Amino acid sequence: MLQVKPNDVALEEYKNNVSIYRDLKKEKTLLFGGWNAFFLYGFFYVLIFFLWLFLTNGQGIGDDLFGSIWLAALAYGFLRNFVINFLNSGKLNQLEQEIKEVEKLLRSFEVATCDYYRAKLEEFFISNLYKKRSGNSIFEESLSEFQSMIEKLSVINSKFITTRIPLEAYKKYLLKRIVNHNFQSSKKSEELISIANFAKSVSERRELKKEIPAPEKFYRTAGKIYNWDDIIGKRKMTGLKGEEIVVVIEQEYLESINRKDLADKVRHVAVEDGDGLGYDILSFFADGREKYIEVKSTTVSLRSAYYISENELGFLREHTEDAFIYRVLISGDTPEFKSYSNSDFLAMSKISPIQYIVHVK
Repeated sequence: MLQVKPNDVALEEYKNNVSIYRDLKKEKTLLFGGWNAFFLYGFFYVLIFFLWLFLTNGQGIGDDLFGSIWLAALAYGFLRNFVINFLNSGKLNQLEQEIKEVEKLLRSFEVATCDYYRAKLEEFFISNLYKKRSGNSIFEESLSEFQSMIEKLSVINSKFITTRIPLEAYKKYLLKRIVNHNFQSSKKSEELISIANFAKSVSERRELKKEIPAPEKFYRTAGKIYNWDDIIGKRKMTGLKGEEIVVVIEQEYLESINRKDLADKVRHVAVEDGDGLGYDILSFFADGREKYIEVKSTTVSLRSAYYISENELGFLREHTEDAFIYRVLISGDTPEFKSYSNSDFLAMSKISPIQYIVHVK
């Protein structure tokens, strides 16, 4: 099939057809709902009829005036619904025919679009990635751009009705090649911009920035600090001290949710006020409530034992909803991170006393 690049006129016509298609589908659903209600009504009618026969032993239906009127009303409703739905059956068949005709129009546009972008994706793949040596900045930049292209084409796929751009093989290839690599975002090519604009036009809305979970939720499962490259690129830290890392992570999170006012108030209280408060970092929840964080760093393992003072333990027990333990593993290029809520800490930890204070009598 001819590779046709979508144009504004064709796209506008396509969006109009999508609107018509959705309206027809809704109308068809309502008609089907009428038939479903009819069969459900009929089931209960038959059930009530036989129950009435059972209660009267098959007699007295004509003698009981109230019962006769009741059954007559049920019969009338049953027949009325049957007639209404029977008359609508012709309209239902007409709707199905109209839906098929609109689907043909949608498919014509979607197939041409899929062929166009599939060819562009394959062209980029062959020219920049296939049998190319990895481990250099040029390849990494191409792979990063290829990933962005797939993400944009996935948006288009989610909007299409009759067909999809085949992306699974490319996704598997992408996952295979990005293992153990950190890629920097690169300037979008002309074709990538075309894809991005088309996805935006089909969806008819700007893509919203993904909401980043709060650190105490995001790192409930241990893992490397996902935006480490961005953090060390924006902030200068005097070494890889766990408490400084936590300060930056909290500030980055608050800034990402447009609460720079709170980010500016995050404090390293262990340094500024001393080590006797029972926590190291004063941060904030998204709604402005204070969040208290005790940081426990290690160079061995996130599961290694660590010390906690009586003062720190007492503070945790008093602050059941707003105190957290953050563990930071400073090892390798990218530190690892895990958070514990107050309840997690008390439930999952075995706390053993290792020292006693002796007072002279």
